[in-house]
Parts: sequence; C-alpha cells; structure tokens
Amino acid sequence: MPPIRVLNVAEKPSVAKEVSRVLSNGRASMREGQTPWNKIWEFEHRVQGQQCRMVFTSVTGHLMNLDFTGGARKWGGINARELIDGAPVEKMVSSGKEKTAENLRREARNAAWLILWLDCDREGENIAFEVMDVCRGVKPTLRILRARFSALSHNDVTRALNALVAPNENESKAVDMRQELDLRLGASFTRFNTMLLQNRFRLPGANEDGRGAVVSYGPCQFPTLGFIVQRKWDQARSPYTGGGGGGGAGAVNPDAGAAAEFAWARERLFDEGLARTLFGFVQTARIATVTNEGGRETKKWPPVPLNTIEMQKRVNRACRISPAEVMKVAEELYNAGFISYPRTETDAFPKDFDFAGIIGPLTNHHVFGFHARALSAPSNRFRFPGNGGHDDNAHPPIYPTKLATERDYDAWRRDGKMNQIKIYDFVARHFLATCSLPAIAHKTTVEIEIGGEAFKATGVMIKEMNYLDVYGKGPVGGPRFDVSYDGWANNTLPTYAVGQRFEPTELSLAPGATQPPQLLSETDLLQKMENHQIGTDATQAQHIEKVVGERGYAVKVGDNRLRPTELGEALCAGYYRMGLEDMWLPTKRAVMEADVNRVALGQLDVPTGKRNTTTPMLDAFRDLERKQRMLVDAVAEFV
Repeated sequence: MPPIRVLNVAEKPSVAKEVSRVLSNGRASMREGQTPWNKIWEFEHRVQGQQCRMVFTSVTGHLMNLDFTGGARKWGGINARELIDGAPVEKMVSSGKEKTAENLRREARNAAWLILWLDCDREGENIAFEVMDVCRGVKPTLRILRARFSALSHNDVTRALNALVAPNENESKAVDMRQELDLRLGASFTRFNTMLLQNRFRLPGANEDGRGAVVSYGPCQFPTLGFIVQRKWDQARSPYTGGGGGGGAGAVNPDAGAAAEFAWARERLFDEGLARTLFGFVQTARIATVTNEGGRETKKWPPVPLNTIEMQKRVNRACRISPAEVMKVAEELYNAGFISYPRTETDAFPKDFDFAGIIGPLTNHHVFGFHARALSAPSNRFRFPGNGGHDDNAHPPIYPTKLATERDYDAWRRDGKMNQIKIYDFVARHFLATCSLPAIAHKTTVEIEIGGEAFKATGVMIKEMNYLDVYGKGPVGGPRFDVSYDGWANNTLPTYAVGQRFEPTELSLAPGATQPPQLLSETDLLQKMENHQIGTDATQAQHIEKVVGERGYAVKVGDNRLRPTELGEALCAGYYRMGLEDMWLPTKRAVMEADVNRVALGQLDVPTGKRNTTTPMLDAFRDLERKQRMLVDAVAEFV
C-alpha cells in the first residue's frame, strides 16, 4: 500500500525547513515551489500509525486580506460613514500572494491529508483557515489536522505530531471580526479626518503641493496616542509644591569610622517655616541618641517566567531596544530554533516541564554556563520557578530551546546582528534566574533622635547572590556581564548600640518641590496598553511603532520618553472638545477586545459582537460630522 500523501503547511519558510529537518533527522529532500521562498521539503514519516509521505511547504504570514468591494474602495466613492456598517467587504488572496496560493493548490491536489503548522495563537489559527480555504477549493475531501507546538525542538515537534487536533474555528472567527471592525472604523475616520484637514493645513508627510498626508485613525492607534497625550496634559496641570523639604543627618560612629546617612522620619513638610523651626531644634541639640537597632534576614526573589510584555519591557529598559525591534529579533531567534515561541501571555511553567533538558545544554555556554552547572547535579541549587498568575492556555513562557555556541555568537557579530546576542542572552539568563534561589542579605535598621526629631538609616549586607549571579552584573570573582537586569547593592552600616550618643558630622535641610509626572517611556506605555487591553502581545509593539514612527503623532525625547507632536496633541484635543474623548481613551477598545475574546471562546456570535462596536461608533461619527469645526480649530491652534 503506498504511503499517504500529507501536505504540511507552516507560517514561515524557516519553520517549514526546521520542522522538516527535525522530523526527517536531516534527510529531507528539497525541491522548488511556485515562489523562490516557499520551498517544498519531502520525507517519509509515520503519522497516527500510518506510513506517510510528508510534503512540507509554507506561506509567509497572512495569505488573504479583507477589503471593501466596488465603489467603497475609492476615497469619496461613498460617504465615509457608510464604511462603518453598510459597505460590503470581501476576504481574498492578497495581491502578491497569488503564487503562494497556487503553490498550495498544486500540492493539495495530490494530497489526502493537510496538517497545519501555523503559529499557535489566534492570528495563526486565522491563517490556518485561509490555507484551508485555498486547499479545499481544489480538494474538498482533504482530511485536515492541526499541530500545536511552542518550540522547534525535537521534543516539541514530535509531541505536536503525536497529538494532532482539529482547527479552532471560533478563534479564527474572532480574528476575522477584529480585522473587519478595524478596517471599517479605521477607514471611515481616517478618510473623514484626512479630507477635512489636508486642504486646510500643511500636515506632516505632505508633498510639495501640500497634499498626500493621511491623518490616520486606528482603534488601537488612537488609544495608544491618547496615553502619551494624557501624560503630557497630566504633567502640565500637576500642582508643583515648592518650599519645605526633607531634613537629613549624616553621622559618623567614632569607633567604626564608617559613615552612615540618616533620613528624617517625617520625610518632608510642605510648610517651610515649620520645617526650619524643627531643623533649628535639631541644630541646637547637636547630640544624637540611638533609640533602636535591629537586623533581620531578607530575601530578593527571582523574576517569574518570561512572557511577551515582560520581555519587551525589560529589554527596552536595560538595552534601549524598541519593543518592535525586540519582537522582530525574537521571531528570528524562534525561527532559527534558539528560543521558544515569543508571543505568549503565560508566566508560569507546567509541573511536567523538562527543566533538566533545557538547563543541561546551557552548562556548556561560554559565559553563563557556570550558573547552569550550579543548577544541575551535584550542586543542584535548582528551584522550581515562581508563578506569575497568567496562562493563555496556548504557549509556555519564553525560554531558550538550544545552546548558542561561540560560533553562533561569532556569526551574529560578523553579520552585524548584535541584538540577536542581547536578546538570546536575556532570554537564557532570565530563564536560569527563574530557576534559581533568591538572593539573601542581612538588613539592618538604626533609629536615632536629635532634638525631639527621629531619623532612620538602613543598611544591607548581601550574604548569597544566587539568582543575581546570572541576572545581575555577575558573581564576585567570576565573569562580568555588560548588561544587568537586576541588582542589590551592598550598603553596610557601622555598629550601633541602643543608648549610644554621638555628634553628627553634618546636619542639612534640603529644600525641595513635588515633581511633575514624567513623560511615558515605551515600557510605561506597554504596561498601560496591557492593563487596558489595547492590542495583543502580538501587536502592541507595532501600534507604538505606528504612532511614533509611521504616523508622526509622537516622538522620542530625552531618556527614552515619548512626547506627542503638535498634530498628535491637536487630534486628541479636537476630539476632546467635541465630547468624543472616548475615541482616544481605552474604554471603547477594551469593550471590543472583550467581545473578541467571547467570540473566540464560543460565548458570543459574530453579528452581535460587531453590532456592539459599530452602533456606538456610528453615533460618534455623526457627532464628528456635526462638530467638525472644533477639530479644525484645534489643529489650527496646535499645528
């Protein structure tokens, strides 16, 4: 009996190549497909107890796109309001992807089964249904199965092939609904904004005759801009209080000869006269008396396992790499088999996770192998990682899936891919840190009294670095790291005894003022987007990139901070003055995302989900038409 011919489709050519290599033990043959990038790999393999001829190819992301039909495609073809719920839309193979689709059709005609190896998130599920649609168009009788995997390691790939499931139609419908709503809302408000403003103002991106600029609106893009603008406004209206301040006393223990700085227990007063009066009492008394001294062991705990948002935030903070670039590089590392799937909300490992299988190869790493060895037998200082409390039920946390050798590092350096090194190192060091014991220190607190006022000093003496050996600057006497992700500085105090009296070497009253809130950093913005459900872990970095890069609604300033441009602030101000601040506040998008989730879980039908969003947005559009002069005036004021 001839083997069953099975068409396998991955989301990217590199994944098709790697899974074929893993399943065939490197013996797969390759032939050209209909495009230069969608190669076809073939090999024999047993699937569900039957001998199969595996034919493995790929798409390159989404195969289809959604667009309006007929006159609705043209600006001015219909009233922009009709785009919200009246104009018909159609999903079809994208321009430029027809040869990829033909590649699938050609292979599907001769196949009996179709196994879908698309990324295991909602977007991947949607692409899986696009592949199914194309393949069933030429072979309706195909048996269709879904492989679910989180890494391209041998264990993950073989486990996925032995546990094939049915594709999840609800998840695909949820993505279709979000795509349609984003298209309708984005197109309608973008066309209105642009046609209203581009003939009145010379806008960023305009050509020589002042035309060509697009004043874009996006249901995620505008709330992202809104966070940036709102912080600037909060900064402008923040009540800065001058005067007063905190007093501090520096003291020297005559026996130990070591300095300690004592802080005022009141911290600060906003009445400058009272602060100076109390400081006068302290200056008159001059002599400090130790009222309390104590010490205790304290621990600094390792981070929880790594999810997408935390990876973006930590790498951005420590390495100043933009969230969009972090995701781009992480995808490349995943496709090359170095890390697990980088788009996940999960920050807890399952109980049966193979820690030994991951840590073992890392013992040979040329820099941080020392710490992997400490977690392994016979040292066995391994600790089961903490639980961050999030599980997307699709992927585990991000972790290294294979050792990057010195040769890999040399290749990355030679190709100018230094961010690959930074992000691989971060993922590996974070994983090892989560598997480590907490750092331990002795924390000492000393309290003194001078002239009726209390002061306090705190010191820390680190006894065991543990996870900080790999997550901080490196162990004492061992390898040192260029980048530290966490730290705990030694700050030892001299010895004091209750009742001891001494004269401080310096007394000071520091004037101060409350500080306005800082502009948002990219890390702050990511956290706000996550808290308010603006975008997904797969798209949040892209929304920031659009607002800051493509649209010119915000710019980076100072220490990686985000400031709105004149146009960005004008748009939010204009919508605010019209009473349409909900268009850039996160509330509307959060409601829509909740409905998308309910559709994905099979708890809400798509027509109802769409109406829940389009009905209030139609009302908002009518308000915009009536009050459009307010938007024009706001742009005139700012731009």
